[in-house]
Amino acid sequence: MVRAVSADGSERGLYALGPIDVPTGHEASAFDRRAIQEQQVPQAALMESAGRAAADLVGHLHGRGRVAVLAGGGNNGGDGIVVARTLAARGREVDLFVVEGRRADESLAHGWDLSPTVLHEGETDALAGRLRDASVVVDGLLGTGLSSAPRPRASRLIEAVHAADRAVVALDVPSGVAADTGAVPGAAIRADCTIAFGWPKLGCFLEPGRGHVGRLVVAEIGFPPLPGGAFAGTLLTPAWFDRVRPRREAATHKNAVGSVLVAGGSQGMAGAAILAARAALRSGAGFVCVASDEANREVLQTSLPDAPFVDLGDPDDLAEAVALSSAIVIGPGLAPTEANGLVLARTLESPRPVVVDAGGLALLARGAPGGLSGLAGAGPRVLTPHPGEMAGLNGGSVGEVQRDRPGVARRLSQSTGATVVLKGAPTLVAHAAYPIGISGLSSSDLAAAGMGDVLAGSVGAMLAQGLEAWDAAGAALLLGARAAQLVGHGPGLAASDVPDALPLAFAEEGPGRTDLPFGWVTLDLPTPS
Repeated sequence: MVRAVSADGSERGLYALGPIDVPTGHEASAFDRRAIQEQQVPQAALMESAGRAAADLVGHLHGRGRVAVLAGGGNNGGDGIVVARTLAARGREVDLFVVEGRRADESLAHGWDLSPTVLHEGETDALAGRLRDASVVVDGLLGTGLSSAPRPRASRLIEAVHAADRAVVALDVPSGVAADTGAVPGAAIRADCTIAFGWPKLGCFLEPGRGHVGRLVVAEIGFPPLPGGAFAGTLLTPAWFDRVRPRREAATHKNAVGSVLVAGGSQGMAGAAILAARAALRSGAGFVCVASDEANREVLQTSLPDAPFVDLGDPDDLAEAVALSSAIVIGPGLAPTEANGLVLARTLESPRPVVVDAGGLALLARGAPGGLSGLAGAGPRVLTPHPGEMAGLNGGSVGEVQRDRPGVARRLSQSTGATVVLKGAPTLVAHAAYPIGISGLSSSDLAAAGMGDVLAGSVGAMLAQGLEAWDAAGAALLLGARAAQLVGHGPGLAASDVPDALPLAFAEEGPGRTDLPFGWVTLDLPTPS
């Protein structure tokens, strides 16, 4: 039975006011400079908007008790000073700590006597005790410019925050997390909530950085419009899906709304083909056919009365099924044998959109006829590797894949012309003509056997309904993650739970829900589970 709530009993899920652009730290800084220098946006106005939004959030989430604000030497520290002043003006007890050398910012204080405590070099040991007097700590130490481990003084300040064991709200990026890559090269703040200004930074979505961010809230602070395609990434959100979702005419029929062929399920591996086919059906495909080993005929026809069976070993029957399909999914439960390599090669000769998953990826990695080079110039192709499969495809190691997930996915897409869905935390969608698509609903609940088969089937259905490959992959990714959330089984989630919840996810419209009562909120992303 499907429960239309998430595992914690909440229906909030992901809130996003619209499609969310995701810059690297360097891209965000460059746009900040451009807005100030070329478009005459006052820096003080941006800082004021950022600090006041953060003060709103701190006051809402932590309405009582003393607030400790740590202000570093850069703009992030200036945002922190505005937070401290705003909360003090609203009657909160505030302790402001500024690093030694912090430039005087009397203009930010607006005449309020904040009596900052200067943190001199070598005098940070007592800070943890001072922070324990607070109910919440605001982290404004380092900001988005980090590219290596924090210097010793900053590291000691971060360790003092950890030792105090208080709730933490980080400004823009938790100190110690690289905004470009999500790397954590040294000490790093573990925030309960991070408020990003303008846009969430790419490093806040990539591990291990994502584990330091907590709840991620984005504030609109007055930046000018972003030119299209200017940033490295984009977050896949409900509002984005509303723009690309397949829509049916009132008068239509099963073939007009898309037919999917699922080719997979070697002897004893019918389950993967069943999951992919069920996901395709529940994702809106009007007709689904399954080509599998003859030994699986009975179990497939029993489990999938909606889907005709085709003998995978009969070249003529398979060719006819391929010709009649709007999109093809090949690989779920497919053993990487020589015979199946020939099946893959024949399938890839079709101009139809093709999703290559699991066993199909193993065959490509082993140099099946045509191999990766055979993907170029054909119809739309979507590859759905997990990190181990990606390592096999690019000849590297899993560690190399994980160290640069966006770059590895983009390079494979560039070399093959395919859209690449690199599964993991988070799953990424890469194509040379698009920014990196980022799953906004990553969860450890999705770490279950068969979830990739569900994703592949759903991508196939989106392709069959006419979506472009990048949109199809992103839509299927978002729907599957939201369906898993709606099931509400938490760590007990099984892949077989998800297909029946896909229609519930598909039916949702609008930006999602947030419990934050502020008009400046453009994104509210829960702490990953």
